[in-house]
Amino acid sequence: MDEDLGEDFASGVMIPKGQHFWLNVNRAPTDDPKVRQALIMAIDREGLRVTYPDGPMEKAEQILNAVPGVDESWEPYPFDAEAAKKLLSESSYGGPEGLPTIMMVGISTPSAELAAQYIAEQWRQNLGIAAVEMKPQIDAYSGPDQANVQIFRDDVGSRVPDAVFYLRAAIHSSSSNAQNKLGGYANPDVDSKLDEAAVLSEDDPQRVALAQEAQRAFREDWAFIPWYHEGMSKWAMPQVQNIVKNLDWQVYEPWTVEVHRG
Repeated sequence: MDEDLGEDFASGVMIPKGQHFWLNVNRAPTDDPKVRQALIMAIDREGLRVTYPDGPMEKAEQILNAVPGVDESWEPYPFDAEAAKKLLSESSYGGPEGLPTIMMVGISTPSAELAAQYIAEQWRQNLGIAAVEMKPQIDAYSGPDQANVQIFRDDVGSRVPDAVFYLRAAIHSSSSNAQNKLGGYANPDVDSKLDEAAVLSEDDPQRVALAQEAQRAFREDWAFIPWYHEGMSKWAMPQVQNIVKNLDWQVYEPWTVEVHRG
């Protein structure tokens, strides 16, 4: 596409939306926090950059992006293969030989397939895990059928540029993501902080502070593999200027759009 239409065609602004791999906290073996931590720490996520080499995407470390309140003090998940191997041996499963097959779903695009294959290979090399399956469907494994799946690849985002709205849609126990992708995830500390923040005014600094605290509490549950944050391509030739699209592909402020003759 870049060669045929130029890089400007796919350029765009970052939007509050990210693609990640979510771990089912109530399905063996990801019901064990040490297994989840091992699976995450065994991945050198720098290698995932190959899945979005040319598009307007950015490597994700946290859930929040493109909204006020992105945590500048966020501590990324580390890559430490030896520590990951030790954690797995200390888990209730005792090591790779004690793990059931790990199923990943939502592997429905070339980039998702490449990312999933890379993750599986990191697990094979660094943890000795060989039994990993990948399926394209997501909806077929939601609700009661989520017991068949340990890892969901899916996006989360917010149509309101606010950290609290963003996180309530991603990690609050009432969210679809927590109930279906995270397998019924519920952390009372996360919920209480987001609930308290939700009733504060937009300009109250505590609103952002509580959202950041909630995201940090979620971090300690080791329940997601950060992948990338999305840029919204404008899908327009260079002569079309001032065109910016939102999360729903709508052109906002269309009165500023100009079309110049080449």
